[in-house]
Amino acid sequence: MRVMVSIYVFEAKIVKTMRKFLIYPPKEYQEKLSKLHGKKVKVIVIEESD
Repeated sequence: MRVMVSIYVFEAKIVKTMRKFLIYPPKEYQEKLSKLHGKKVKVIVIEESD
């Protein structure tokens, strides 16, 4: 069994809407990520201290 893995590394903003928190990627990644709409993905969040 073969599994294809795509990894995207970028900084993003976390934006709060009325009911949810959203990860807002930079514009250059939005089109790439839109192709994953409806799919389950794994997300790793790394918070750096100032």
